[in-house]
Amino acid sequence: MKTQMLLLSLLCLVGLAACNRGEVTDIQRDPAGGVDVTAQLSETDINDAIADALAVDNPLLRDPNVDLQAGQIVVSGTHDKTDGSGAVSGTMTITLSVENGAILTQVTQVNIEGITLSDARINNINQRIAERVTRRADRENR
Repeated sequence: MKTQMLLLSLLCLVGLAACNRGEVTDIQRDPAGGVDVTAQLSETDINDAIADALAVDNPLLRDPNVDLQAGQIVVSGTHDKTDGSGAVSGTMTITLSVENGAILTQVTQVNIEGITLSDARINNINQRIAERVTRRADRENR
């Protein structure tokens, strides 16, 4: 059984590398059984995922620029005022975590002049970003 798990782990590792699914940074055998594989996405992958998540009919931030910082992601861009009087610069701070193998996002701060977001809109943004980042991490949904 252990040999089969090790073989399966190695096959997954080779598959990740062959499919260009990010850089595998660590492989650890879990004492409770199984194997934990750690992979990382590039800043470009994260930037593309967030830009895609924000590309809706009325985007919160246009032309987003992602800055990966320790423990958080700061997204800056421009926001078109709803009254049509122009655009303002703004930022949004996001944290990513993993729970039970699923990527979770949390918008922790939004700093855009004249904008107050409802919990429903924040939840929608969180869900779209998590979905896009997960899709980038596993491009073919395997």
